[in-house]
Amino acid sequence: MFHNYFFLKRLAPELEKELKGLVLLECFSQNKDELILGFGDPEREFYIRANLDPNVSLLSFPDQFARAGKNSVDLFPTLLDKKVTGVSVFNYERSFQLEFGDEALIFKMHARRANILHCQNLEVINLFRKSLDADLEINPKDLHKEIVISEQQFAIAGNNPVELIPALGKEVKAHLEQSKFFDLPGDEKWAHFQQLLDQLNSNPIFLHEGPAISLIISGTEKTKSAIEASNWLYNKTVRSFYFDKEKSVGINKLKQRIKKSESYISKTRSKLEQVENARSPEEIANILMANLNSLQTGLTKAVLHDFYTDQPIEIKLNRDLSPQKNAENLYRKSKNRHQEIDTLKDNIAAKETLIEKLSRQILHIQDISDTKELRKYLKDHGLTQMEKAQNENRPYHEFEVEGWQILLGKHAKANDELTLKVANKNDLWLHAKDVAGSHVVIRQKPGQNFPNHIIEIAAALAAANSKRKTDSLCPVIYTQKKFVRKMKGAPAGQVIVEKEEVVMIEPANL
Repeated sequence: MFHNYFFLKRLAPELEKELKGLVLLECFSQNKDELILGFGDPEREFYIRANLDPNVSLLSFPDQFARAGKNSVDLFPTLLDKKVTGVSVFNYERSFQLEFGDEALIFKMHARRANILHCQNLEVINLFRKSLDADLEINPKDLHKEIVISEQQFAIAGNNPVELIPALGKEVKAHLEQSKFFDLPGDEKWAHFQQLLDQLNSNPIFLHEGPAISLIISGTEKTKSAIEASNWLYNKTVRSFYFDKEKSVGINKLKQRIKKSESYISKTRSKLEQVENARSPEEIANILMANLNSLQTGLTKAVLHDFYTDQPIEIKLNRDLSPQKNAENLYRKSKNRHQEIDTLKDNIAAKETLIEKLSRQILHIQDISDTKELRKYLKDHGLTQMEKAQNENRPYHEFEVEGWQILLGKHAKANDELTLKVANKNDLWLHAKDVAGSHVVIRQKPGQNFPNHIIEIAAALAAANSKRKTDSLCPVIYTQKKFVRKMKGAPAGQVIVEKEEVVMIEPANL
């Protein structure tokens, strides 16, 4: 009912009583879809807060309003210091205007398409919601609807009140349907329609929990003031709407974390099965050691007798290493394999515990009924919209692999910020050797060494995000961040590495 013509018809004269003669002192926005107008003279002040969010299009009239120190913008500057000469509602329209002589601000209260139009000499010259650019074509004269309310015109409209007066709106239409108005005999509808118009014009404004206001359906509370009803509806609606919205944001973030954790568990179980079922590197190393006398450095492969299966086996070799060194690398991989299996199992258990915790948090948020308690809980657990914006503004992409945090620079300037400001001195830093590419950082875990397979995963990521991403093998350097520095005046992303190791790796994204 708030956007109904009959409500605005009551609001306009109340606003004229408050505003006529006052000067527009400030007109600004500090939140998307919200406009604040401040009026005053030496003796008093009056504020209008227009929230034109498509989901919550409402007006309120606070006693005072403190402008934020930043993130606000002045609007409609040519109207500042001009005096309000009147306030009027457009006939049978969901719009009213504040008049400033030959200029006006039209409040077009069309629900999801609500807007505020700045007019000069009956021509729209500016809009608050500029995305609704069709409003520039509105002719203020056309907003006045010439409707004759007579029994004859009512009959021409098919004895249908909504056909005669579209501005009655969906609330009145729903009331007519519920009251069986359309089932009445034709000769009774006119009398009931006149009674309806009398209610819309003279009833008090009823306040309903939900929240809602009505001019025809009785509520537990009521008021004669349209300004008071507007403030009541605004406070109730905004509190309810944004409370539910904040709850939804927090719960959805938790559900996303659960989904990511479930995906991680699925992938990790597949990886665990693959590792457990793969041929042990130790067995391959034992076969090499049993045949050292028949092998020499420089080979890329060797076909040997597999005494475990009593079949021939082809073993790939690093041509730059001796057969014994190749075997030592396999023994090292076997040791890492046992550690990797234990780590994978521990990480699966940790994610299962996390899912249980996140599920309990969802239930806790659903039970919260106090706004302050909700906001504190969401902030404490990083579940706010602000947290999302902060994540999007980070200079890096973040990955978690088996409990290790891996950070990937987004671009050249972001590489500098990641390496010089985000990374700690004992974090591991990686970069594709001798070519342009993203900086990669593995966060240190206190008291733990960086596992070789984690280094290889991060190195593959660095290779895949470099100029060598199409190479079959890419050399990647790695070192602790404390051995990485930047020369003054060097281009973005360019650093000097004082101490490094190299790993040859196939490029691969996570």
